[in-house]
Amino acid sequence: MNYFLVDYENVNVGGLNGVSNLTENDTVIIFYSVNADTLTFGMHRRINESKATFKFQKILLKEKNALDFQLCSYLGFLIRDTMIDENAANNFFIVSNDKGYSILPDYWKKFGVNLNIVSNLSKNEINEPKIVPPQISQPKIIQPVNNPSELETALNNFFNNKNELSTVAKMINNAKTKTEINNFLCKKFDSKKGGEIYRAIKPFLSDKK
Repeated sequence: MNYFLVDYENVNVGGLNGVSNLTENDTVIIFYSVNADTLTFGMHRRINESKATFKFQKILLKEKNALDFQLCSYLGFLIRDTMIDENAANNFFIVSNDKGYSILPDYWKKFGVNLNIVSNLSKNEINEPKIVPPQISQPKIIQPVNNPSELETALNNFFNNKNELSTVAKMINNAKTKTEINNFLCKKFDSKKGGEIYRAIKPFLSDKK
């Protein structure tokens, strides 16, 4: 047997979509209040034509979430009442888009009760938003071009300062031509030192134009 507990305040008439597909093995309990107590003529006709059993629970209390609490209380009563027949395979559905009910399926699963939260009588499950983990940008690893060990060795002969070495290595990685590298070195340092560095690393720049 399938039992549908409808939070009509939340889903209204849209939560009854699928009523025409119900069978005599389905029972629908509609929880409604003064804030939600109307049906379209079309839906009223489909309910009358349905083979399912329909029950109505009017919520009289006006406190916030009164319907939710009474629906959950009724669910517990219904589960207890239907568990008398140990051979019965019962399925329970709360028809609501309220994410607050999402804690219930895991709780009742511990007692062997199959409970699902759906958005209408067609048993369409609520699509939970996917949580996408934040993308952490990875620091760019500067890789010297061509032969890393020999190039690093050549650069280390000129720089004791790691920051300065990192700046030069980054420029070498990003440069497209040997001329660009030479001009950078001569501008960054004096022409003499820049020229010395360029001549030392030039053999390792074969991939540059």
